[in-house]
Amino acid sequence: MKLLKISLLLSALYLAACGDSNSYVPKQRAYPRLDLPAEAFKKFDSAGIPYAFEIPVYTYMEKDYLNVYTRQPYWFNLNFKPFNATLHITYYRFNSQDQYDSMVNDSRKMVNKHIQRAEDIIEEPIWISERVKGMMFEIEGNTATNINFFLTDSIQHFMRGALYFNNHTSSDSTAPVFDRMKTDIRHLIKSFRWK
Repeated sequence: MKLLKISLLLSALYLAACGDSNSYVPKQRAYPRLDLPAEAFKKFDSAGIPYAFEIPVYTYMEKDYLNVYTRQPYWFNLNFKPFNATLHITYYRFNSQDQYDSMVNDSRKMVNKHIQRAEDIIEEPIWISERVKGMMFEIEGNTATNINFFLTDSIQHFMRGALYFNNHTSSDSTAPVFDRMKTDIRHLIKSFRWK
């Protein structure tokens, strides 16, 4: 019993000697601070490409060479390099109402593939002018893609965009980055024109 009292007394003295007037307070859990790039845009308007729009200055466009089986001349990837994300842009020319309807349905099918993991899918009609209209899909939740859209003139041009992060993310940790990219994609859409 006496040995126990001495051990407790020594332990208490040891703990008291370790402390100082500044008590330790653990830091709250948080994500690293992000310095988002300045909001500025540049034109993407290459000769021979049937569309043009403005992209953020911190991004760059490159031809889509990833899939050799579906390589198309007007397919591009808009790389959001600081955020490790890519907006895949595909373009089709169509000649009939059936082809147009098929492309709209395919766009919806691509969005609906994420319905099992999505918390919600918000559809937003796009109307820039009589020649530029379409639909934007915001897919909420931890899905592979959170933004999809298509733009068309309903006569011969159809362009589709899908934003993907290049690695696995959770929606809460990427919220500030996603909000910024969503704003930049909305600017791309507002500045879009067919040539």
